[in-house]
Amino acid sequence: METRGRGANKHGSEKCSPNQPGKNTGKQSTVTSTPKQARPDSQMSTIDDLKGKMDLIQSDLWDDRSGVHTKIKSVSDQTQCNYEEISSLRAENAQLRRELDVLRSVVIRMDRRMSVLDDDITDLRNRSMRENILIHNFPFTQNEDLATAIPMTIKQTLGVDVKFSIIHRNGIRAMNNGKPVSITARLTDRTKKDEILNAQRAKKIAKQRLPFFITPQQPPVIHANKNKIYDKANSLKKQNISAKVKRDQIILGDGSVYQEEVPLIQNSDALQITLDEIQRLDEIPIKSTEPVVQDGSEFSAVGAKVQSIEDVRNVYRKVCVDPYAASANSRILVYRIQRADNGQTVENYHDDDEHGAGRRLLRYMQENSIINTVVVVTRWMGNGHIGPKRFTIMESLVNQTANDLDSE
Repeated sequence: METRGRGANKHGSEKCSPNQPGKNTGKQSTVTSTPKQARPDSQMSTIDDLKGKMDLIQSDLWDDRSGVHTKIKSVSDQTQCNYEEISSLRAENAQLRRELDVLRSVVIRMDRRMSVLDDDITDLRNRSMRENILIHNFPFTQNEDLATAIPMTIKQTLGVDVKFSIIHRNGIRAMNNGKPVSITARLTDRTKKDEILNAQRAKKIAKQRLPFFITPQQPPVIHANKNKIYDKANSLKKQNISAKVKRDQIILGDGSVYQEEVPLIQNSDALQITLDEIQRLDEIPIKSTEPVVQDGSEFSAVGAKVQSIEDVRNVYRKVCVDPYAASANSRILVYRIQRADNGQTVENYHDDDEHGAGRRLLRYMQENSIINTVVVVTRWMGNGHIGPKRFTIMESLVNQTANDLDSE
């Protein structure tokens, strides 16, 4: 009975107990490892779906209108077109650069030739005036006979016998300062010119008063250049620097010829300033005034605080390479610097064909103690002449620029 009971229990345990790990389950293991067989219609549906997706991908790739292949070809064609256009633009740009270089060279050459022609014209004008003198402050009288009165007066005051081939007063209307209009006279004997000037100089040394004073007639540019040379020589002497004027040059104590610290910049010089230097000049801080218009003429000023001659040169270059300022009739430069090493004052100006302007503006800066400052006044000429008003306008622009710089 025990034997049956144990056998029955064992058989029931194997049948009803769950599979234990690590034990060989026989048939049950074989049944669970057999994969489930797919139905034929389901497999066909999957293949059709894959085929449809592949057809869609193929359509996206190769469609003649919107396929990737068409788009890539379009991009390729556009790239080729852009490349050809860029190549064409590069070739045109290179050609334009060559033409621009040629034009720049032509303008530089023309500017230099114009300078030579201007010098030749000035020389011819000076030669034509060799026999001429200007008589200043001779009183005006109605129905005056200058051909008789002037030789008689020169004989009485200077002791020189003179004759004139032509003599006339340069207008009748009195000058703005109330003085009589000057007289132009042409000597028949050119040697008498030096006699008159030497006799007048002797009277001046003797402190004898004359009813007039006489100067040689010269073109304005020569007269302005002489004034500038003497102004600079006097400025050097004030700094205890030996300077002597000889043949329109300043001879220093060591025998060398004085050279201007800041040379005049012509248009030909401005055109040769490199692009890198122009970009560096653009970084220099400056102050500009609003334009002032008077009877068609336009004035403006640009200024900066400076500590050295190199600073002055850079500001001057900056103005000269500016396209708007380059079109001006005149760019009047004036500057004053006190050197840090020895306390000497370096000052000068350039009229740039605005004769007398630089000299007057420098005097204005001296009288108002404007120092370590550079100002460039530009003027565009109008149709009318405004006379001495132009100097008043320029002085006000210098004053405004100096005040703006001091207020920083």
